[in-house]
Amino acid sequence: MKKILRKLVLFELKALAKRRLKRFKGKIIAVTGSTGKTGTKDAIYTVLNTRFRVKTTRKSMNSEFGLPLTILDIDSGFSSATKWSWYLLKGFFHSFMRDHSEVLLLEMGVDKPGDMDFLLSIVKPDIAVFTNVAPVHLDEGQFKDLREIFEEKSKLISALGEKGIAVLNIDDDLVGSVAKKRRGKRTITFGKKREGDFWAGQVKQSLEGLDFVLHHDNARHEVSSSVIGECHIYMLLPAIVCGTLMDMDLDDITEAIKLFSLPPGRMSVIPSINGATILDSSYNSSPVALKEALLTLKSLGENRRKVAVLGNMNELGEETEKLHEAMASTICSCADVLITVGKYARMMSKKAVEKGFPESKAHHFNSALEAAEFFKDHIAKNDLILVKGSQNRVRLERFVKEIMAFPEDARSLLVRQERVWSSKL
Repeated sequence: MKKILRKLVLFELKALAKRRLKRFKGKIIAVTGSTGKTGTKDAIYTVLNTRFRVKTTRKSMNSEFGLPLTILDIDSGFSSATKWSWYLLKGFFHSFMRDHSEVLLLEMGVDKPGDMDFLLSIVKPDIAVFTNVAPVHLDEGQFKDLREIFEEKSKLISALGEKGIAVLNIDDDLVGSVAKKRRGKRTITFGKKREGDFWAGQVKQSLEGLDFVLHHDNARHEVSSSVIGECHIYMLLPAIVCGTLMDMDLDDITEAIKLFSLPPGRMSVIPSINGATILDSSYNSSPVALKEALLTLKSLGENRRKVAVLGNMNELGEETEKLHEAMASTICSCADVLITVGKYARMMSKKAVEKGFPESKAHHFNSALEAAEFFKDHIAKNDLILVKGSQNRVRLERFVKEIMAFPEDARSLLVRQERVWSSKL
């Protein structure tokens, strides 16, 4: 019954969203990639919203349901037939109403083959941003390998019309290969490589933020932001590109970049008890993102004790053990203390010890709260504490809340603080 209801709701949402889009006269920008989609979308929104009326995907509503809900300006009914009846009625009326936004900015996520086909059956973008391809969503019923992930996500670029513009990360080998194939078509590349149309050099980072020099059209522009982590250049550069595509002045764009902050749980800097500092990246974790986070811990943790609190990386399928163990070398070179939470994360700890990480400095726990209870008594002044893990059955934001200097700020600073999450593992 639930499957039938789901299909009926999805069919109706698709029809209503398509009807509303027929009346939309603005630009449609779509963002896809394996990691950093939400941050990239939010950075683009921050820039464009200083000049235009922009409607964008709320939080990470990037799925077959999230996309039409965004277009129709309605909420999810979750598992309630009564709520869905009301929201679908509301969506029906909205489908006849013109959306007066000047830009529709959508995040397009895929979990399995065919997902992008469904999203593209609803919307065709004018500008498509492709950030990266990484090993995620590899569980049973999802993707077989990296190539299959790439093929699904690259459908977004293939769907562009003659006037459509692709914005591609040239530093990612697979995404960069798309740029090479699109020679003669409207394509803009970004990255740290000098052959990019927009490239970043002289990168500097601190706990106050990330600074770099933007090179474009033989000119140099100083860019400053409050985000932490060199990897976030790949969020900021697409925002700069989209601003120029919308005819914004680069000086105005770089000023807007200063306003951008990442959503909770994406490398947020939070004061901890005993004068320590938390790098809260508890929203999610994947092999590429975890490696970047550990390198950030190393870079920012000079003359500090560097603590890595790491949870499971989910949806890695048959590659689960291999990809967790592959983190061991980076852990050994970046952390002084290791705390792991969850059965998969334990693989990282065991392998790190095998590779020479001090066994007395490696601790494993089954839950975030157990880990926090232990670590509270061991936090030292000036510790830099990276917290990163996937959400299901780990919930490391609970660890962060327990060691925050001001836990009363948890609702505004941490992920998954809504009531719907209170009873979930």
